[in-house]
Amino acid sequence: MTLLAPPLALACTDYRQYLRAILVPAMAELEADIESRQVGLHRVFGANLFVAHAVDYIQAIRKADGIDEGRGGFVRQFDRLFSVEGTRLSNRKFELIDAINNALKHIRLDPKRYPALEQHYGPISFQSLFEENGRVLCILDGYRFDYARVVLQPAYKALTSWDFETVEDVLEFARDNTPISHWSADDELMASDDPADAIDQMIIACNPSCEHCGEADACCCAEFTYEGEQGRFEPLLRTDFDFDSVMAKISGAYSPRT
Repeated sequence: MTLLAPPLALACTDYRQYLRAILVPAMAELEADIESRQVGLHRVFGANLFVAHAVDYIQAIRKADGIDEGRGGFVRQFDRLFSVEGTRLSNRKFELIDAINNALKHIRLDPKRYPALEQHYGPISFQSLFEENGRVLCILDGYRFDYARVVLQPAYKALTSWDFETVEDVLEFARDNTPISHWSADDELMASDDPADAIDQMIIACNPSCEHCGEADACCCAEFTYEGEQGRFEPLLRTDFDFDSVMAKISGAYSPRT
């Protein structure tokens, strides 16, 4: 085990405590609201603030580790460094999270300070988010989507989908040395060779979730707009799924069609 300098060890400990005491509980409450379709605007703004400030804790680690970088540039590259999934807002989730947080603080963004964001999204204010039928939508120039599902949940998973048992684990994450993995319980089930899992594998394959919002039958992406284009349900497909092999495990009488 490497002995870390006190300032670096403290910065890593601060991040672990921030996750455990603040970010994880706040997002657990929001995710319960998402599942029950009772998302409140105040809850989204609170979770957004906590996700946005996680960047500062990670940057504090990197600064103590000798990495010299400005916060603005770090936010812009955050999605790429820490693998925040989702193609609809690829590599722009943390930038938008940070902008919404600053818009809440300053009522609306100063276009002179955020020219690239204003050019991409148009004016951003705290009114860019609003409640509608148990969801909180984000409305910007050419955009209308479920903010909690499309932005906050993927960003939160990127921050917490790691097993930080030690301060050294936190440091490796902050250095972008942690192997990226989005392995889920469904992925583990689909990789099983046990015939007892075949029916569940078929159910998952025939009922894929949307790769953008994570929902299946309840996907509302067709109601959304991204860069002026109407969204749509895009199934998260597992290309290694072998229909014939799984069907043969379900029924010994099955024979593939030729």
